[in-house]
Amino acid sequence: MALESRAVPTGRTTPYSPRPFPTADGAVARRAYAVSTIGTKVILAVTGLALFLFLPIHLVGNLLLLVGSDTFNRYARSLESIPVLVPVAEVGLLALFVIHASKAVLNFLANRRARGSNYAAKRPATGGASRKTWASASMIVSGITIGVFVPVHLLQMKFGAYYPVTLDGAPARDLYRLVRELFHDPFVVAFYVFCMVVVGAHIYHGFASAFQSLGAYHPRYAPLVLLLGRGLGVVIGAGFLALPLVMYAAR
Repeated sequence: MALESRAVPTGRTTPYSPRPFPTADGAVARRAYAVSTIGTKVILAVTGLALFLFLPIHLVGNLLLLVGSDTFNRYARSLESIPVLVPVAEVGLLALFVIHASKAVLNFLANRRARGSNYAAKRPATGGASRKTWASASMIVSGITIGVFVPVHLLQMKFGAYYPVTLDGAPARDLYRLVRELFHDPFVVAFYVFCMVVVGAHIYHGFASAFQSLGAYHPRYAPLVLLLGRGLGVVIGAGFLALPLVMYAAR
């Protein structure tokens, strides 16, 4: 008795047919995953951790402000002297920031729709197994604050006043003077201090949350990851906010 053969539609597979190349179905599946709740949280985690890695490097460079003008200006010039480093880094950070921010907003709106209604009152958890804190409950607010701070910071620092200076016999930009003059204004200092507290709070909760979203959150190591994230949030936030305070006090 002859077996009836059936043609497999183009772009579709059976358990017995190889699939060496991506098909339309695979592309649709990847897009569906990217907009799903799990996919959104994974993208948030990856972009958030990538942005976080930039902060310690940025902080170490900024701490050179406390050493002196020549040291800080030499550091800034050395970065600009490396071909394409600054443009590529800026474009990459901007892309990560936009993806992270947009996914965070979409995730927040999806959670609100799923919840159906707002709670009458919101209180930080103080006991039991819950890890909810004021930092976790205000992630969207801290995220929006950072979203306002970043363009303001860029306008002030990257596109701010250009003060020429001679450094080692060559012309350069006196970024130290720009920062010093900005941090002589008490309102600018207050704005930066507030925003750096918010950045610290965002890391305080977001670091451990990112590992949890990626599935790298074993119960045995969860307390350590949680403690590490909170410690990094405090250290990085305090490091950044100390700069405007110190420079204002030394005016």
